[in-house]
Amino acid sequence: MRMSMIVPLCLAAAACSGGGESDNQAADAPATLPAGTWQADFEVKSFRSTDQTTPALKAKNGDKEHASSCVPEAQRMRPAPELFAGAGYSCTYQNSYIKGGIINAALACTRPELKGQINMAVQGSYTADGFEATVESISYLPGPGDFTMSRKVKAKLTPGACQPAPAAADGSGNAAAPAKGKAGG
Repeated sequence: MRMSMIVPLCLAAAACSGGGESDNQAADAPATLPAGTWQADFEVKSFRSTDQTTPALKAKNGDKEHASSCVPEAQRMRPAPELFAGAGYSCTYQNSYIKGGIINAALACTRPELKGQINMAVQGSYTADGFEATVESISYLPGPGDFTMSRKVKAKLTPGACQPAPAAADGSGNAAAPAKGKAGG
């Protein structure tokens, strides 16, 4: 009789424990984005004109670029937005939620070679040593050349203290290294 009561209790406890995969992922995500040097790889997944003219940004599906960005300890809750935008962009947050493993941000960006604004929506997740996100961009240019672009970004963290690059690097405090043969994106 005792054994018949113990087995159902054990099964009930196992069913309620919730020790699934998603719990492990949540445990891997620190409360805020970890500090350190982030190495990010961006890939254009789709790119097209929105006004039926030649896009002002030179990019195509499959283009790749690499960027490096420093997240100091003091900026873990709100790192430089260029971390998510990539090389060549100067951005400000319109809103952001970056905590508990979740990345959700809206950015207003510009590029030196373009007149007008590029809005970006960033959706992704992070762990203690990396992040993955989708960056959806749409341009609002005063003349022809508007475009929409979707990119995937995967980044890895090099933990430890880092020093933000001198402002001369790209004007935003982030060192950026464009990929070989890459015109923009």
